[in-house]
Amino acid sequence: MIHFHFQLLGQANESIPSATSSVVMRQLRTVIRSMVTAGGNVVALDDSTIVWKPKNGKERRVKIAARASVLLGLMGPNGLVDRVVAGDEYGGVNIVLISTMEIVDRYVVSESKVRSLCSSSISGESILVGCENGSVFMVGRNVPNRVMNLFDLDGPASALRIVGQNLHIQQGWERKIVAWNGQKSSVLA
Repeated sequence: MIHFHFQLLGQANESIPSATSSVVMRQLRTVIRSMVTAGGNVVALDDSTIVWKPKNGKERRVKIAARASVLLGLMGPNGLVDRVVAGDEYGGVNIVLISTMEIVDRYVVSESKVRSLCSSSISGESILVGCENGSVFMVGRNVPNRVMNLFDLDGPASALRIVGQNLHIQQGWERKIVAWNGQKSSVLA
């Protein structure tokens, strides 16, 4: 026969989790996006936290407005990734400085999930953003009104890439090659 003994210590202590519980809760977070760099790893967790895990040094965190849906690393003048661009599920684009893990800029392009990001310049001053609803935007400090809708596609922009004067856009199994105004150059299956 098994015998259980319960002891009530008082209502004041019931709502305060023990230290071990909070450590266990923190370890149950799920990595939803990750990026490996020469200096360490960046991971996006399911609680909207972006974590920098350097090879040498202390782990740092920052919380963004919504869960990250895509990550893009931007190289700094020293040739290493020094900023991370995190597109989120609610149409936000967050630029995070890795050295301090602070959000240095945020753009809201639409209410649709950000599916793809692409730097449109070597310095990363402007970013192409592809959304689940098919909208393609450019964001940046030098972009008129900071956010500009370039064109809309008939489906999600799963991946964006600049090749010469054209944009290569992946939509499922189909790749579209378009000009900056969205006019098709050619379609490849």
